[in-house]
Amino acid sequence: MPAPDPYVVVHGGVHKTATSFVQSILQRNAGKMRKSGVHYIHHRDTRKDFTYPCQLKGYELLGMDYRRKYTDDELRAETLKFFDKVGAGPGERIILSDENMPGHCGHCVGRGYLYSRRHVLIPLFAREIPYPVREVHLAVRNYADFFASAYVEYLRSASGRGAVVGEAQMKRGLLSKLPSWADFIREVARAFEGAEMVIWRHEDFGALNDRIVQNLIGPDVDVAKLARPKRSRGRPSASQRAIDELLIAIKRDGAEAGLAQRVAIQDRYPRGPDYPGYDPWSAQERAHLIRTYERDMEAIGNMADVRMLEPEHA
Repeated sequence: MPAPDPYVVVHGGVHKTATSFVQSILQRNAGKMRKSGVHYIHHRDTRKDFTYPCQLKGYELLGMDYRRKYTDDELRAETLKFFDKVGAGPGERIILSDENMPGHCGHCVGRGYLYSRRHVLIPLFAREIPYPVREVHLAVRNYADFFASAYVEYLRSASGRGAVVGEAQMKRGLLSKLPSWADFIREVARAFEGAEMVIWRHEDFGALNDRIVQNLIGPDVDVAKLARPKRSRGRPSASQRAIDELLIAIKRDGAEAGLAQRVAIQDRYPRGPDYPGYDPWSAQERAHLIRTYERDMEAIGNMADVRMLEPEHA
């Protein structure tokens, strides 16, 4: 009888849902967990040596002209080499964590669509894992806050070589057709056929974080015995004033020159008591997006093979 494969668990983020905090706990305890047969691969290594090669192949399939290209055989050789380095034995647990699995969150803002390249990138990511994926863990976030954060990340990473997506364009694209986490989860479930989907709301993270980590690491390691990060290393979100000033600079000076000022502008107007966080939505728009989110969360909760994590109420 052949030896069992490693037990693969995928933590796919998504962006802006405390993924970095979870990753910091896993990385801080990686050596301790390995002694119990739980292999966490640093998310930077996963991104560089697995996700990025898969995405370069995906971008080629999407007609994008990147210098580095992979044949199917070259990609498979690269991804097999990545898993060989993990050194997981039969039945041992491998945890892959990368919020870039569906693409960059900046891809969401152009048309107000949740990860516009996901239909190619997620199946490629899933296909290149050489063992069956048993569990996929994902957080989702209410649309108003997720897209506000995604727009900030887009402006942080925009190069200025092309036209910059304006706030009005982002809002118009989003509100004209509305996003759907339910459709997103269905697409992930199709890519990882047979895996259990474990889903939670980012809004519940504070009440769930120990359960989230325990679910990822499995029953052989006690989450209560894991060391915690000394401090949060997450990037602070931008203030409304900083984004307003940056968009003025882009309009006045052009995309490249305006974007070159983003760090100085954020330092001048840091988020805090004097400068509230970026929120482009009217009260009516926010209420509409929250209603849509609640409807979609109900649909996700009714899906087969989905386990929704809910806070335990006294």
